[in-house]
Amino acid sequence: MNHEQLPESTPERDRGPTPAIYVASLADYNDGRLLGTWIDATIGADAIYEQIHAMLARSREPAPEEWAIHDYEGFGSKQLSEFERIEEVAALAEGIAKYGPAFAAWVDYSGLDVEDWHYFEGAYLGEYPTLEAYAERIIDDMGWQQEVDAHLPESLKPYAKIDAEAMGEDLRLSGEIYVIESDSGIYVFNSRI
Repeated sequence: MNHEQLPESTPERDRGPTPAIYVASLADYNDGRLLGTWIDATIGADAIYEQIHAMLARSREPAPEEWAIHDYEGFGSKQLSEFERIEEVAALAEGIAKYGPAFAAWVDYSGLDVEDWHYFEGAYLGEYPTLEAYAERIIDDMGWQQEVDAHLPESLKPYAKIDAEAMGEDLRLSGEIYVIESDSGIYVFNSRI
């Protein structure tokens, strides 16, 4: 079955908060003062570094150079470390801004390096309330139920309904697809990509 030929599976959903990081001066933090700033992580790595340096310039500490990510939002299930590479934070934020929280869930689940994140577009099959709903979409898009119905007498059509629930589970168990839970159901991904 070629899932890549299916049209976009779900309408665009609320993407949640813009990915942002709270970066703090470690010299100030270690001296008992809070100095930090929230930064929109979608502005690119260079602009994030500029804002970090501007925040460090406000420090009362002599030559503050070290900083850490002390908080973040809008990254879905993906957890960031204090010393996450800004280039990866910016790339992740860009993907989330473009594709929504499914991108963060996929990056977290797949464990792929940033240079492989472009595979998301081919792997993502959509967000659905259930695995059965995904299978129903395939059945409808491919016209399989109409094809079955076209070859049966009216009296047998009620007995020839394709079992979408079983089909979805078979797709998952066979390794054709994998699913990741979302806030409103599941994200479905092509396992071959």
